[in-house]
Amino acid sequence: MKYAPFEIERFFRQHEFSAPYGISSSDCEPLTLDELLSYASPQRREQFETMWLGYTEAQGHPELRAQIADMHTGIDAEHVIEVVPEEGIFLTLNALLKAGDHVVAIAPSFQSLWEIARAKGCQISFWQQQQTETGWHFDIDELEALIRPDTKMLIINFPHNPSGYLPSRADFEHIVELARKHDVILFSDEIYRFSEHEPELRLPSACELCERAVVLGGLSKCFGLPGLRVGWLITRDGDIAHELQELKSYTTICGSGPSEILALIGLENWRALTQRTIDIVQANIAVSREFFGRFDGLFWADYPRAGTITLVELRSDVAVNDFAEAAVGEGGVMVLPASVMLFDGNYFRLGLGRRSLPHALEHLEQFIVDRFN
Repeated sequence: MKYAPFEIERFFRQHEFSAPYGISSSDCEPLTLDELLSYASPQRREQFETMWLGYTEAQGHPELRAQIADMHTGIDAEHVIEVVPEEGIFLTLNALLKAGDHVVAIAPSFQSLWEIARAKGCQISFWQQQQTETGWHFDIDELEALIRPDTKMLIINFPHNPSGYLPSRADFEHIVELARKHDVILFSDEIYRFSEHEPELRLPSACELCERAVVLGGLSKCFGLPGLRVGWLITRDGDIAHELQELKSYTTICGSGPSEILALIGLENWRALTQRTIDIVQANIAVSREFFGRFDGLFWADYPRAGTITLVELRSDVAVNDFAEAAVGEGGVMVLPASVMLFDGNYFRLGLGRRSLPHALEHLEQFIVDRFN
């Protein structure tokens, strides 16, 4: 298979570690190793420091899978497969789709969520987000119209990257019911789940509601542990799980032992880690409201109720790609235009999870004043 260039990863390879400031990161402030180990029980600390650095179990550490299962309702450890987060997408689309299958995919979204299917020769229909007066929206009637008799898979992502949109529970359950009604595999990217600003906003996991769902989760975003490279797939469908595990034998085979124990420490304290994320995001939302509000009519933003990101519209004759290029070139501020996520319109992604955001916005402000005043 020939894959198209991964535009967002190419953009970050170019700018993420060279630009001194950034406002578009999708993760939350990563913990240091010392910070994470401060949460460890004496037993876990000893387990980490004395562990044997051999191969690990292919499906994942039993205790880690049990901890992940316990964060869900009606899920057992046997339903969980440990993966690297991006690997989970690769496995699901390659194991469960074939050329000619019809796929409905949410858009915009992380490119691999649909690019792998396209490269396999699948037919793709995109369920597009819409901008309304009250914020972002996905129309469920439009989704139902996209599902065909030959549709094999529906791919969704809530809380949504890049808009931060979170549907109501009723709308989410309607989406799940559509998948069940049409007997399609529901692939639900839930990498931002557990970052809801209020507990009552948390949606059920798709794997809790639908046996033919495959759920992607991981530590990369709201847990502040992207460097561990630990994620998971969850499905209650034994045949699907078998296909995923068989293909995993051709990718990572098994996980990193040290990362598994560190992941256990994090997930045993997941409420503290996610509250840390929520506190950072909410503080940055307040800063961002005040910042963009100072430029009357130049920007529009809809701030999320979950997740660490949103989209900001540049309401100017200046194209956002030109704005972003000048911001990094003249001001040293990395700004991710939405076109990199293959989304039309004059938008850029705003990352709300890093403590450095207020400082980066100071430098962006100087650039905006110089450029627009």
